[in-house]
Amino acid sequence: MRFVRPESLYNGAIILDVRSEEEYAHEWLALPHVVIRADRVNPDKFMAKYNPKGDKVVNILCTSGCLASEVAEKFEEAGYPNVAVIVGGIIEAEYEGLKVLKN
Repeated sequence: MRFVRPESLYNGAIILDVRSEEEYAHEWLALPHVVIRADRVNPDKFMAKYNPKGDKVVNILCTSGCLASEVAEKFEEAGYPNVAVIVGGIIEAEYEGLKVLKN
């Protein structure tokens, strides 16, 4: 499993936020991203829609990194090794200076 630091994310990176609706409503990344609750992620459908060539890394975000690791495992088990967990989740992203919007 790969891990990426939040500060390495850039505009145009594929970012999948797997937090609950309640968590997401409180704060979210200012970078473009897709929001799908962890228990609703279907790796095949996601890759077909957002990464059809399979040539980009899907960066998975949660609150702290634990849930993102579980979702990354789902992708890997489905045959998609090009996923990475965003270390420390949105907590670390904000700490590292990424713009996080709050409600």
